[in-house]
Amino acid sequence: MEPRVYHMSRFVQFFYCAMGLCFIGAGVFLVHQLGFGAMLVAVPFSLPGIYCWRWALHSRLTLTETDIFVRYAFGEDSAQRSEIEGWRKESGGRSGPWWVLQLRDNSGSLRIDQKFAVDDAFLDFLSTLRNLNDGELSIVP
Repeated sequence: MEPRVYHMSRFVQFFYCAMGLCFIGAGVFLVHQLGFGAMLVAVPFSLPGIYCWRWALHSRLTLTETDIFVRYAFGEDSAQRSEIEGWRKESGGRSGPWWVLQLRDNSGSLRIDQKFAVDDAFLDFLSTLRNLNDGELSIVP
């Protein structure tokens, strides 16, 4: 199986890049209007913008024959398929829904944002795992 690489959907990338641009623009505007003395106010506006840009453009989900890798703005995580006990769906609050891959022996979990533009190959992979919400094998929503 050839590695499958998934990015955030184009709409999500556009939305988070636009939101990041607004934050960065607000910081630059403050520095431009108030001078460099406004850096204490401008930096807190710009940092979320940088995070939004990096999250939208750097996030990646990679599925190989033996492993799954998830990369977000400033972190990454991975697991071997044999380590995965099952999956469950979490609402995630304001950040949206997540797939959570629970590792065996309660050794942790791998959170996957459902904003990734996945295809049938990824959904087929999930359907081979036990759905921990239902406690049985089931079709992925």
